[in-house]
Amino acid sequence: MLRIGSVWGVPIYVTPSWLLVAAFITVAYADFMRDQLPDVTTRTSYLMALVYAVALAVSVLLHELGHTAVSRLVGLPVRRIVVFLLGGVSEIDGEAARPRDEFVIAASGPAASFGLAGVCWAASLLTGHDTAPSVLLLLLAWSNLVIAVFNVLPGLPLDGGRIVQSAVWAMSGSRYTGVRAAAWSGRAMAELLALGVLIANSMVADDSRVHVTTLLAAAMGFAIAAFLWLGATQSLRSATIGERAAALRLRDLLRPAVYVGPATPLSEAVRIANEAGAAGIVIIDGQGRSRAIVREADVLRLPPRQRPWSAVSEFGQALEPGLIMREDLAGTDLIDAVQSHPASEYLVIGADGVARGVMAASDLATALSRPRPRPAHM
Repeated sequence: MLRIGSVWGVPIYVTPSWLLVAAFITVAYADFMRDQLPDVTTRTSYLMALVYAVALAVSVLLHELGHTAVSRLVGLPVRRIVVFLLGGVSEIDGEAARPRDEFVIAASGPAASFGLAGVCWAASLLTGHDTAPSVLLLLLAWSNLVIAVFNVLPGLPLDGGRIVQSAVWAMSGSRYTGVRAAAWSGRAMAELLALGVLIANSMVADDSRVHVTTLLAAAMGFAIAAFLWLGATQSLRSATIGERAAALRLRDLLRPAVYVGPATPLSEAVRIANEAGAAGIVIIDGQGRSRAIVREADVLRLPPRQRPWSAVSEFGQALEPGLIMREDLAGTDLIDAVQSHPASEYLVIGADGVARGVMAASDLATALSRPRPRPAHM
């Protein structure tokens, strides 16, 4: 990706895939420019089409800046803005705390596009008829109108889907119910778009003069439909994982542990753990303070016959602050804590600072991937 600058401290990137769009637009709209302005040369028509392609990318960027501005106003930082093959995206850190915030963030992008369409149309009236500036401005006005209308279609990952999500969230009280409703709507939008492309292609299939740009436009339509489907599917997965994460309690993932000195042979530590029914080994110092956790994966990789000759200290991960968690951690706070300090095991302590056991990252991953049990029927 190429960084082209920043706004409000948010870096802006353009991916190489955008060059494909720019080339397609330049080729596809050169004939349109000649039709609108018969006196222009072929070279000028291609130049105008290229200017339109760049201006369209700027329009997409302004759309994303609308999202960025409002996100920052509601307290959500934006990592970066990326303009790519099928449009643009503002990578927002975190999630909206309220349905109202979700709504205003989602609506700000289409609002910017609607406003830009109006500005371009008004400016075209001041440039006279049948001039290069008027043709470009009118084309940009229509393009921004299309961008705005397309983005308010009611399905994720489009802005309209996030508006649906905020509305369902507000009515149901559940963010994830909103995500699911908007994601299924997004799948429906993808199917309708693909069907529309098929119908349009069937209408021109018997025309021997079908232009290569028509085929490229069909390919672009299918690509957008696939993008919508995949985005909606990812949103469904995220909602499922989010619900499971919200129900997580660190206490439920706690493994009992045994506490041994650093010189203890690994075989002896494993024997003590097995006899105690523990699934974790913590290394302590002479004062009984926890200093490291024995990595389970390393132990399993070592053949049993070699364990008597290896001390547990050879398999310990030193306890940095991020590897010590309080047992009352739950939900997204637990997920955030793990993501901030990735490790295979963590020491769990109580409010009194006394060790309660260990948590394995593998147990957390299993809990996130396992469906919640359904209540039994009487």
